[in-house]
This record gives sequence, C-alpha cells and structure tokens, in this order.
Amino acid sequence: MIYDVEYEIAAQIFVLFIFVYSCINYPMRSRKNILFRIMSIILIVTQSFDILSAYVISYKDIFPRTVNILVNTAYFFCGTILCYMLGAYIDYHIIPENGKKLFLRTKLVLLISEEIAIAANAYFGFFFYITEDNIYTHGDWFYVMHFVSILFIVMAGISMFVNIRLLGKAQILYGSIIISLYVLPIVFQVLFFKNVLIIMFGASLIMLVTLFSLETPDYIKLQTTLEELEKTEAELEKLNIEYYKLAHYDQMSELLNRTAYEEMISDLEANLPKIREEKMIIIFMADLNYLKYLNDNLGHNSGDEAIRNVALIIKETFSDKENCYRIGGDEFCIISIGNKQAEFEKMYQKFMDKVAEKNEEVDYPFSVASAYYVVKDESIYDAIQIVDNMMYENKELIKKNHPHFART
Repeated sequence: MIYDVEYEIAAQIFVLFIFVYSCINYPMRSRKNILFRIMSIILIVTQSFDILSAYVISYKDIFPRTVNILVNTAYFFCGTILCYMLGAYIDYHIIPENGKKLFLRTKLVLLISEEIAIAANAYFGFFFYITEDNIYTHGDWFYVMHFVSILFIVMAGISMFVNIRLLGKAQILYGSIIISLYVLPIVFQVLFFKNVLIIMFGASLIMLVTLFSLETPDYIKLQTTLEELEKTEAELEKLNIEYYKLAHYDQMSELLNRTAYEEMISDLEANLPKIREEKMIIIFMADLNYLKYLNDNLGHNSGDEAIRNVALIIKETFSDKENCYRIGGDEFCIISIGNKQAEFEKMYQKFMDKVAEKNEEVDYPFSVASAYYVVKDESIYDAIQIVDNMMYENKELIKKNHPHFART
C-alpha cells in the first residue's frame, strides 16, 4: 500500500457512530440539525472515496486507469462539497440573518465554479492526472484546488471575526476549534505526511465537537430561546417606533405634534445656554388664515386641505424637518437650530413665495400669517411669546386688507 489508510478507516467508523447516535438521541428537525445530518453523510461518502482511491492508486495493476480517474475525481468533488457544507454550518451559527443569504450565495458560486473545474480536470489534468502507466500524479494547479477548499473554512473564520462582537465565548471557541481541526490536517498531509490520510480524520473530530456542543438538545433550546428573544426585541422595537409616531406625530399634517413640541421646548430651555454658545436658534411661527371661513362656507374638507397644504410647503421649504410642528388647529412652528440667519431668510422667502403660488392654484383664499425671531438673551419661552406677538400683528394686517374674510 502506498498510502496509510488506518486513520481514515477509523475516522469513517467514528463518523458512522456519530451519525447513528445523533439520529437516535437528538432527533431534532431544525435547519441546522438537517445540515449536520447531511454533512455527516457527505463526510462518510467522501471518506469512502478517499479510502477507495488509496487502494486504486496502490493497486494500479488491478484497477483500470478510468476507474482511477473517476474515483479520485469523485473524492475531490465530494471533498469540496464537504468543505462548503462545513463552512455553511458555521455560518448558520454565526452570521446575522440580514447578511446570511448574500454570504452563502457567494460561497455557492465559488462551490459551483470549483466543481466544474474538478469535472473538467478529468479531461485536462490541471489538478491531477493519471499517466498512461496508471500512476496518480499531481497537476500544476493541485494546491489551488486545496486552497479553494480551505477558503470555505477561512471565509467562515472571516465571518466569525467580522461578527465577533455578537458572539459568545463558546461560539468563538467552537469556531476556532473547527477551523483548526480542518485546516491543519490539510496542511500537514499536503506538506508533511503525503502518504498518510489524515484530512478526513480531522473532519471526524470536528463532527464529534459539533455533536456534543451545537447539536445537543440543551444547546438547541438555548439557541431557540435566544432567537425568540431577538425576534421579540425586534418586534418591541418596531412597536416602540410605531407608538412614538402615534404619540409625537400629527396624522393630518404628518408633522410633529404639540406633545413633541412641548418636549422640544422643555429640553431646549434646559440646555439653552450651552446650545446658544455654539449655534443660532431661530423660531418661526405660522398661522393659516381664513380657516373659519373655509370650514363654514366651503366645508371642513377644504379647511383640512388648506392645513395639509401649509404642512407640505413647510416640509418642502425648511431644512429643519425634524423640528417642524403643528402646535394647534391652524398653527405651526419651526425651531431652527444651527442655520445662519441669511440661510433661514432664504428659506423663509421661499416659504412665502410658495404660499403665494398655492393661493393662485386653489379655488379658495389661501394665505399664512408668519414671523420669525432670532433667540438672544431671553428664555426660550419669552422668545416664543415675542415671535407669537409678531405673527399676530402680521395676521391683523392681513385681516385689514381682506375685511370680507375677517368678518366671516
């Protein structure tokens, strides 16, 4: 015998025992469990071809050259699938769900490419070839084939490193052991023990570690519980966002509501000295004119439409969209933090121009009384009172110019 196959035969018996033991004692049916079963079967098949290839190569006078080619091709074909499955198994335990599909698809493309190359090797012999004398010989790309197989495991190690903050110590230890038990036997056999089959022996040890760590019922229950907790946390976060929107946003205008406005004012007042040192604070207030006229004469739908139009113009005009509020039936407020006065004046003028344009488009009177004020040394509440008074002076002026609507 050219090759020493005792380790390989022992490993195959070992994996058969692991497979039967897992089926009897751990009859779970999750995706990870099924992946473990498939991986065990592929390992047994790969070991069978590895042992058979050792006999075919050793007894070349008994076995035809064609058998030699087919058996070795089958071994490398199954071995590559095994490496892919092992890497995929690690990924299912490590990679977050949102990145899992893309990563596994990338590996699948690599697997298909490698398998096509192995199949083509039977004709071209760039990985290995069988001479006319029926002698197994390494090709020029022999080590490339092993490199690609190792790459599946290395990629699993990379994914483990990238997501290391999400992993527990047990997962990191398990992943490190698996990678070591697979990569090291390949390196040792290829470089140092070329006539001793130890690669699949390392794989069988991996299956043992996996069986009594990730495949036990206790671990599965723990994983299931953690996954359920993560799902519950995600649902709670989603509900919290929805509740926040319901509590802080006005449904009609889709701007922030009075509750959000009062919270903002309170926080702003508490931190006003520090904020005022670093940034300019400008308060803008607007009040829709003729709302009572619209509701009484044209119906509440027209009044609602006018309110939505003001809100839309505000959203299209001002950069501080996170600080735009509907604080009453027809009252709006914007708290600008950080904009320079010249920049804000441009937005303000744009707002007034859009209001004038909208008045030309709709078939009802549409105008807005407005004013803004740059906060100086006064409190935020005093500044709001100042701009509120300025706005109502503007409103009174509009009423004088349109007495018909004012009386109505």
